[in-house]
Amino acid sequence: MAKVSINCFFTDSEFSFIEKPDGYNMKKLKYSSIKLPPGTIENGIIYKEEKLLKIIKDTFKLFKIKSRRVNLIIHEELFTFRTIEVPIIYKPSEIGEYIKSQIGKTILIPFEDMKMDYVIHNKSEDHYEVIMFYAPKHELKSYMDMFYEMNMQVVRTDIPPLSLHRLYYYRKYEDSDVKFETDIMFVAIFDETYSIYIFDEEIPIFSLVQNLNIAEMDSEKYIGVLDQEIAKISNYYKFNIHSGDKSIEKLVLFNMSNKFTNEDLHKYFYEEGSLVETEVFNMKTISKIVDTLIDRECYIPLAASLVQPKGLW
Repeated sequence: MAKVSINCFFTDSEFSFIEKPDGYNMKKLKYSSIKLPPGTIENGIIYKEEKLLKIIKDTFKLFKIKSRRVNLIIHEELFTFRTIEVPIIYKPSEIGEYIKSQIGKTILIPFEDMKMDYVIHNKSEDHYEVIMFYAPKHELKSYMDMFYEMNMQVVRTDIPPLSLHRLYYYRKYEDSDVKFETDIMFVAIFDETYSIYIFDEEIPIFSLVQNLNIAEMDSEKYIGVLDQEIAKISNYYKFNIHSGDKSIEKLVLFNMSNKFTNEDLHKYFYEEGSLVETEVFNMKTISKIVDTLIDRECYIPLAASLVQPKGLW
């Protein structure tokens, strides 16, 4: 029987959660999204711990949250991933130790203590191409300590791009013929931030988080900014990373903003006959939860609950 966990995701302006059994059981869901007072969290760092703790305690009491197990989706501005090269003389099992030995030498990180993971992306004759994921332990510990104060324990951490990837490929776990795609861009759109990820099958190879002055933008200006940024990153991916040999083939928009509807996004971005296939993610297309209405702000906590990540975080 699946264990029931509370899946929690923070942005600078919002706290969203969903309590449900781990995996694909969509019954007995408790979920919501709570606006946070300005300055509570900034750039992923908790500045008003007591205020945030009270908000979460009151919210969990209101929703009668019982689970003591927490799946924490790391704030987008805390984690980073980058591509590094590891000499082929090292065995795959030795790559982690090699990375640690190069911190402060060939690999410069802006903080001393970090949580780190990695995945081998490609292999050539002389090196491995490795995607390295890392986040500052001190800031992560602030979140974990807060749940500990409520007699709860963080049992798993996750990152938004991997969560959304599992949500998008939900049907793969029912149908093995569903294939992961290459050169696919995900855009996660919130009221005050947006994020762009590029995947090579299940491996995220690019990430960008932006929050500059977005909250004050009206919907028309915001959608124009998204259009420009998508075009810019697509060109960067094609010409700077792949020297013109590869291009973004599919664009998936995850609308978690209240500034526009899915129909607004589809009307603006969809172009008949375009070389780039464009899709606005629709929760209703996901089997087993067709009749379950999930607040769009809770997509990422829901996504984090679906499966246990393997090898990353």
